[in-house]
Amino acid sequence: MDRTNDPGQDPDEPADSEGSGSSSDDFASDEWALGSSIDWSQIPDDPNVSAEETPTSKYALHPDDRIWRHPSELQYVAPGSGQTGPSSSRRGVISAGLIGAVIGAVMAALVMGVVFQASPQVVERIVEREITTANVSASGTKATGSLTVADIAAEVTPSVVRVEVVQYGRVIGSGSGVIFRDDGHLITNTHVVENADSYRIVLADGTVFEADLVGSDRRTDVAVLRPTEGSKTKFAPATLGLATALRAGEIAIAIGSPLSLRGGPTVTVGVISATNRRLQSPQGDWLYELVQTDAPISPGSSGGALVDARGAVVGITTVIAVTDVGAEGLGFATPIEIAHDVARDIIQWGRPRHGRLGIRGLDAAPQLLPPTHNAGVLVQSIDFDGPAARGGVEVGDVVVELDGQIVPDMGALVVDARMLQPGDMASLRIWRNEQLLVLNIEVGELD
Repeated sequence: MDRTNDPGQDPDEPADSEGSGSSSDDFASDEWALGSSIDWSQIPDDPNVSAEETPTSKYALHPDDRIWRHPSELQYVAPGSGQTGPSSSRRGVISAGLIGAVIGAVMAALVMGVVFQASPQVVERIVEREITTANVSASGTKATGSLTVADIAAEVTPSVVRVEVVQYGRVIGSGSGVIFRDDGHLITNTHVVENADSYRIVLADGTVFEADLVGSDRRTDVAVLRPTEGSKTKFAPATLGLATALRAGEIAIAIGSPLSLRGGPTVTVGVISATNRRLQSPQGDWLYELVQTDAPISPGSSGGALVDARGAVVGITTVIAVTDVGAEGLGFATPIEIAHDVARDIIQWGRPRHGRLGIRGLDAAPQLLPPTHNAGVLVQSIDFDGPAARGGVEVGDVVVELDGQIVPDMGALVVDARMLQPGDMASLRIWRNEQLLVLNIEVGELD
């Protein structure tokens, strides 16, 4: 099989189907109406392709003509600014069994695991194992063995902050953030922190801290802020959960600071509407494996917490759906596994380090799969002399497992590949010529 070198498209991304005869030019503007059926899995994640060449050209239109709109594009009056401006609101992590610190003697592992990092010791709170599903009552009356929304909100709210974006000494916008370490490091969205000179974070109790930008990642829309050097405050880190365990219909609680309202975070309740969604941000980057919820999310809540029925943060709210008649009751959150992995890279390396395999493909049709698997990815092209090519992957192979884990679709392969550490070895189980083979690949780094 020939190997294709396609420098015009990022590796490890969906590719257009060769057999369908479709191309990006096939997406006419009249097909972009709400309710149209577009096979998102076949749209390439290619930042080098112009808006005019892809169905994402909708983002080139005036905001009033768009179906999807970022919270950062909506208008509000920044408190104290005296002017109207755009609201700047807008990896596995948490696998079971993160280790508690050893200090003198081994401490007993708790349900909420505590991770101690290098000196000075920093605490993160992680769900150590899956907890039995909790019952949640929205009535405010706590029954035996159940949690009320108020209980969960009281637990999580101290970890959710308002992020104020300052330019030339004036607040030009705001968003939200989730504290995940007791030294005050917090996760927010990249689109929240863009175009600023400085930042302030406001705790639920009204305490204000100056903050510095540690780093950001446009590919995942994740950014990290920390209180300015010198703060001795011990912050309350949120407990981080598992988005991979979510099911449609579960309780979802969104906590953020919409519209820069004073008086602490806002709490709204809904359900998990769907998982594994893919959308493109206005900046042109594809966001994968998003969690969809109908819990109301308002402008300014970007970077806030999406919480499950156990009180664990399972996502960072990122995008809301808007049409010309207003908000559509749909919000999307970046899975906490992705956000936390990127945040730890930023803290350790000063930048995100995304793994790269150098594969482009499509979800495999059932007739192309081995009898032992019901999902996989058909390799349509590979980077010349890239990691996959050096490891022996060929065009036409069907990837069914990555490091022993099933590959359900191309979007999942993209995310799982990005979460690999560059330089590490990864194993790919592939189906080729009616045989299952295991290939070992040295992971590259996505530029």
